[in-house]
Amino acid sequence: MDEIFRAFDTVANLGHEIRRLRQRAGLTQKALAEKAGVSRRWVNHVERGHIGGEIGNLMKVVRALEVKCQFLRPPRNTR
Repeated sequence: MDEIFRAFDTVANLGHEIRRLRQRAGLTQKALAEKAGVSRRWVNHVERGHIGGEIGNLMKVVRALEVKCQFLRPPRNTR
C-alpha cells in the first residue's frame, strides 16, 4: 500500500521526513540539491532541522495554530 501522507508539526520532523523521502528515492543530498535547484548545504541544514527563513516561520504558524502540515501524494495511475 502506498503512503498517502506524512504529517509533521516541528522543524525537526520536517527535516527527518525530507531525509527519509530523499533516501527512499535513492538520491544523495547533492543529487537532490541539483534536482531542486538549491545548494547541498541547504539540503543538509534542512535534514538536520536547521530551517530558517520562510519555512521556519511557516512551522511557527503551524505550531501556533496547533495543526500539522502534511505531505500529500496523489494516488498512482493504475492504468
